Amino acid sequence: MTVGIIESVQQYDLNIPPGGAQSIDVTGDRVQFLSALDPFAQIEVRPNFAQGNITLRPGQGFRFSEPVQRWVVYNRGTVPLSGYLLIGSGDFFDQRISGDVNVIDNAKARTLQGQAFLAYVSHTTLNAANRPVLHIRNPVGSARNVSVLSVLASASVAGFIGVGYQASALATAAGAVQSKLAGGANGVTTMSRDEMPGYPYTSNILGANVDAGGSVLMSLREPIVLPPGNGLGISLSNLGAGNLLTVTMELVEEPI
Repeated sequence: MTVGIIESVQQYDLNIPPGGAQSIDVTGDRVQFLSALDPFAQIEVRPNFAQGNITLRPGQGFRFSEPVQRWVVYNRGTVPLSGYLLIGSGDFFDQRISGDVNVIDNAKARTLQGQAFLAYVSHTTLNAANRPVLHIRNPVGSARNVSVLSVLASASVAGFIGVGYQASALATAAGAVQSKLAGGANGVTTMSRDEMPGYPYTSNILGANVDAGGSVLMSLREPIVLPPGNGLGISLSNLGAGNLLTVTMELVEEPI
């Protein structure tokens, strides 16, 4: 009986700055992007200095029609890439459960990569004919999508707190969102506030009643996504001087 040759498979560490490249000199016809610290990482693999290439995300792989002697791997993300690549000439298989089950680890990775933020903004009305209104906005040209994960709102009086799409910022700027990483840079998402007799948006997409001095948490199964140039307005239904509305949001900013 003839014993077949054991195919060669090897794992390689990837450490590539944004826009940078790493060369791996090894022969094989199959490549798999095993994993990365950033769950949104994206690499471009160019075989044998060829003009053609293949783009992979964590968990994806590709089989070439002929052996490759040199692999050039580019980091197409905006943050440093730390991960693992598998190259070989055997058949790869994966018996893991499909989908992302590492919810806690991936959430922590987003914080460590500077993609997770908190928005905190409040306003107290001065005019008895107005209501407090708050706003967050993803600026035009940010090159990021902003995902809203949750809204925690409180009010000084009982009423209805509504959330609706509103592209334009309000009259008074309230700074940029703060990183969930201590010492991390602020996000691109901006905050603003104002008071007005009506609502800044045409209809509510989310809302809840709140007791006087109470708070309500609006947690989302799937996030609200704001492409560049879009925003959310948050308002209190009650008119009256001295009405306070305070909102804290969890946000993720991801490169487009």
